[in-house]
Amino acid sequence: MISLEAVAARHAPLSRSKLTVGWAAGLHSLVGTPADGGPLLLAVVAGRERLKAGALRVLGGAPGDATVRTQIALVPRAPPLPEAMRTHEFLELAATLRGEAQRPATARLAALGIESLAARPVRTLSHEEARAVALAEALTSTRVRVLLVDEPLVEIDPRAAAHVARLLRARAGDGCTVLIATASVRDAGELADDHTLLLEGFRKLLEDEYELVGTVENGRDLLIAAPKLRPDAILLDISMPLLNGIDATCRLRALVPKSKILIVTMHADPDYVAEAFRAGASGYVLKRSAASELVRAIREVLAGRTYITPLIAGEMLD
Repeated sequence: MISLEAVAARHAPLSRSKLTVGWAAGLHSLVGTPADGGPLLLAVVAGRERLKAGALRVLGGAPGDATVRTQIALVPRAPPLPEAMRTHEFLELAATLRGEAQRPATARLAALGIESLAARPVRTLSHEEARAVALAEALTSTRVRVLLVDEPLVEIDPRAAAHVARLLRARAGDGCTVLIATASVRDAGELADDHTLLLEGFRKLLEDEYELVGTVENGRDLLIAAPKLRPDAILLDISMPLLNGIDATCRLRALVPKSKILIVTMHADPDYVAEAFRAGASGYVLKRSAASELVRAIREVLAGRTYITPLIAGEMLD
C-alpha cells in the first residue's frame, strides 16, 4: 500500500535521503530518532511534506489525490486540532471530511477509554489528551486505510495508552497499513511485526555489545573509510548510492580481508543472497527483521560462521 523509491525529503532541521522501501497491510515500524527522519517520512507519506527526489505511491496513487488523501491518517507528536471546537465537533468534522457516516463521539472515544473528553473544548485539552483524541479519530475511522503514528506510546493520556497496542494490531489485522515511528527499539518490538532501522535505530540496537566506529552515505565513501577504520564487521545495503552493495563487497574483500561483511537490506530475492555470498559476504539480514536478528547475525559472522535470515533460508532450502 506504501511504496518509496529513492525518496529524499527535507524540512529543516530534519532530512531523509535515498530510502527505498515498501509496506503492505500490517503493523510496521521506523526505528530511529527524529534526527534520522522518521517523523519526516510519515509526513511525506501523508502528503504533508514534499519530496526532494524519488517516487512515492500510497494506495496506488499520490498521497495528495482526493481519493487517497481521505484514507490516510497522520498522528504526529503535536496534532493540530481546531481549538475553537469541542472534541465531539472535531470528530464530526473529521468524519464529514473523510466522507464517512457520523457516529456518536462518545462511542469512538470509548475505544481508548477517553469518552469523558467528548464535550470538552479542544483548547482545554492537555497535550496528552489531544494526542489521544487525534489517535481515536484515526483508529476508529471507517475510511482510513493507511495509519501513520509518531511515537504511539509517548506523551499520550494514560487511559488511552492501555489500549493503543491492541487497537493498532486490530487495524492492521483489518487490512490497514499501520506505520509507526519510534526511537525505542523496545516499543517497536512490542508493537510492530517488522522494522526499518534508521541510523540511530541501528546504534541503539547495537550499543550494548558493539561500538559503531563510523557511518557513510554511499558505497564509494565506504571503500575510503573501511581501510582507515578496519572494523570487525561492516553492515551495508545492496541499494547504496554511487556503488551498490554487491560490488562494494567484492572490493572490500581485497581492502579489508579480515572484516566480516553483513548485508542488511530489503531485498528478499534468494538470487540476491546467492550473489552477495559469491561476492564475499558472511551474512544476510532483511531490514524488516533486523531488530530481532541483527545482534545474533553479527555474533555468528564474527565467530566465523555464516548467517542468512530465516525468512529467506527456508525459501532457499525449498
